Amino acid sequence: MKKVTLLLLLTALLCSCGGDGVLKHTFKTSDGVEAYQFPLSKLGVDNQNDWEAYNYMVLEIRSSTAQRFLLGIDTDNGLHEKRTHVLPGAWVKLCIPLEYYREKPKPSTDLAATVNKPQNGVGFQHIEGGSVGPLTGVKGLSIKYYTPLNNPTVDIRSFRLTTEPETPTYLGEEPFVDEFGQWALGDFEGKVNSLEELQAQWKAEDESIQAEALPRSRYGGFLDKNVGGTGFFRVEKIDGRWWFVDPDGYLFLSISGGGPSAGGGGSASKAEGLENMFAAYPPETTGVSYNGRPAQPRMMSFGEWNLHRRYGFEDDWRDQWADMAVKRMSAWGLNTGSPRPQSFPYLGNMYMRVETIYGIQDVYADGYEEMIEQNVKNQMARTKDDPYLIGNFLQNEPSWLETEPRVCQLLLDDERDLPIKAELKKYLAENGDSDESRTEFIHATFRKHIETLCKYIRKYDPNHLILGIRFGHSSVPHKNILQIVKDFSDVYAFNTYRLSPNKAYLDAVMEAVDMPMLNGEFHFGSIDRGMAPGLVQVANQQERAVAFRYFAENGFSHPALVGIAWFQYTDQGQMGRGDGERYNIGLVDVTDRPYPIVDGIRAASENLYKVHAGLQEPFSQRPLGLQGNEDDLVSKSNQ
Repeated sequence: MKKVTLLLLLTALLCSCGGDGVLKHTFKTSDGVEAYQFPLSKLGVDNQNDWEAYNYMVLEIRSSTAQRFLLGIDTDNGLHEKRTHVLPGAWVKLCIPLEYYREKPKPSTDLAATVNKPQNGVGFQHIEGGSVGPLTGVKGLSIKYYTPLNNPTVDIRSFRLTTEPETPTYLGEEPFVDEFGQWALGDFEGKVNSLEELQAQWKAEDESIQAEALPRSRYGGFLDKNVGGTGFFRVEKIDGRWWFVDPDGYLFLSISGGGPSAGGGGSASKAEGLENMFAAYPPETTGVSYNGRPAQPRMMSFGEWNLHRRYGFEDDWRDQWADMAVKRMSAWGLNTGSPRPQSFPYLGNMYMRVETIYGIQDVYADGYEEMIEQNVKNQMARTKDDPYLIGNFLQNEPSWLETEPRVCQLLLDDERDLPIKAELKKYLAENGDSDESRTEFIHATFRKHIETLCKYIRKYDPNHLILGIRFGHSSVPHKNILQIVKDFSDVYAFNTYRLSPNKAYLDAVMEAVDMPMLNGEFHFGSIDRGMAPGLVQVANQQERAVAFRYFAENGFSHPALVGIAWFQYTDQGQMGRGDGERYNIGLVDVTDRPYPIVDGIRAASENLYKVHAGLQEPFSQRPLGLQGNEDDLVSKSNQ
């Protein structure tokens, strides 16, 4: 009885209405799940338990942390939750479409476009997971943290249901972003407080950086072994292990820093609802011509403003930045992706202007094949003779995978007169309408697209590798999809956000297709900069270096893995990108200063040949603070 009384007292202390009418709850730091439900009576809508007539919920909310949480609606058919992030330390108004909780998202061009939903720069939701259903018999609004850090507090001071959208708004009394694009409301290690301080740190890097490349071939291959060159990159299996082979014949493993771009991250906006968010606005500039590209007006960007502060406004500022990026890559141990042509090998992407419907290409549309051929011909003309190009990815994260029957239903329900819809009806009439036949139709459609695309790539560029489709799902693709990759690609590509690539996944793919594999995206972040930590969270900036080395060495210990690509070079910025993501995932921050993670890159790069050749055990130290996502409760190694 005493325990129950103490628990009730603790709950009352943790969640209460302050004198200002604000609902408050503090989540205890733990290694498990911490959840709390705000009942309808506390939210002021106790007589509204049927939300089917409403389109949006509007709430004014404040979180003490940049750590994401699950925002849920508890109904008589279950608790429907969506991963949510809001700016830490400030009041914001969110306007969340209730359709996110009623039905699964419709597949779009890729997974990010499908599941990332912005809130005008003041937050975002990731709506892929969680159940959905009718919003009837609503009991309350829940907030759930996985491994909450630093006893986070969530406050709610207003809640209502509406049929019309409202503008998500920054309601803080102080600017959230300072003049350098940093988090203004919090202090953190490495925060810059003056331009003089920042210039001194830039000067120190200029004077100290040692572009001392590791002993490698001119293309970054390992000097330990040469198997004969062809003038272009290829793949080869040697003693049971797959490798890239560079144009001169040296064995090669690709380690990319995400493709540096000048001034990436740190955008600003004068949009409605953000009037008080910025302490200052970057100047609106027009870019100079660069590498043959014409001058273009650009968005305001703190990242670019800081580069102007470092290199000036003369036409050569991009060249100065690119020179530093190349020096950094050599010093850090990266060997793929560069802003300077023919300084490092690089990975290409196919850009096809083809009509996609719910994420699948309409290969039945008039002129489809002619459009593919022309696009490929134009793109290949620029790169077909470049020995530094490793190869091209065909596509990124097909969003329709594992939802093929639903995609067919969306096509059938679509009121438009679509060629793909007509073909689907014909196929189902001939083969019967079942989940199996619907899946087969989508797979056959996708196969036709990949076959057509690769036919013209081989025609107009026989020199370079086809790097496959960067799959984004955690499960091994259907056997039909694996066969498509096997038939038309040189490499199997996938994106993974874990402590290291899942060995069981790699083993299953290798057993099915026996191809070299390339990890197209991964990252680690932290919450100390006021941004969300990305898809895998570690304790701090130093632990990101540990995490990178662990990921790289344990990944390359697998005999099939031949490349890894970090996402991305620069933090996404305090306002986030177009789909809302605002992740602390850069190798450099918005002020163009490297994070400690670059030390982990160098350490891993020094060991990769021996680790992949099976001559050395991979790095075994796991990063601290691997927490913050649902998967972490399944396995502390996130594998």
